[in-house]
Amino acid sequence: MIRINLLPFRAARKKENIRRQVSIFFLCLLLVVIVLGWVHFYLGSKQKNLTTNVADTKKELALYKKKNAEIKEIRKKLQDLEKRQNVIQDLEKQRFEPVHIMDELTGKIVTERMWLTRLNITAGQMEVDGIALDNKTVADFIDNLEGLAKLNEKDLPMYEKVRLNRLKQEEIRTLNMKSFEITALKKVKPAEVPEDKKSKRK
Repeated sequence: MIRINLLPFRAARKKENIRRQVSIFFLCLLLVVIVLGWVHFYLGSKQKNLTTNVADTKKELALYKKKNAEIKEIRKKLQDLEKRQNVIQDLEKQRFEPVHIMDELTGKIVTERMWLTRLNITAGQMEVDGIALDNKTVADFIDNLEGLAKLNEKDLPMYEKVRLNRLKQEEIRTLNMKSFEITALKKVKPAEVPEDKKSKRK
């Protein structure tokens, strides 16, 4: 009877299994390390890109804030320039307006039936004193004043209200004449109303 000792074969097979499992373990460990390394590199690269984007965004935001501040400053300067330009335009109008009114009045006076004795022109109104032959002449002159045109705007009346303040009979060189005082008022713009009057209205 032949006896075969299988113990060395089993031991070798067992060692081979252990060697194989160790190899598989190290291969898996190496694969995990490679995967972790790739994930770390990927996340690090992504984080770097995000950090760069955040820094760029902050720079752009600071630049936009600076530009917004410059735009606000430019708008403020433009508003100041517009105000100054409006003031200059108003001054120019006021400069030529009295000449324009005097020129217009020559065509509004009822010829040979009335004479002016006083003329006072301010920014908001005009005061006219004079003498006339009769009441109708004064009424015609008031109608003529209501049609007095604005400077450079011939279709618009210069004065909104023309009112007769005084009319009385006077004897001048043995003639019974009519002495009159007339006030012509301009239309006041909302911006020209003083603040204290606005508060009283409220």
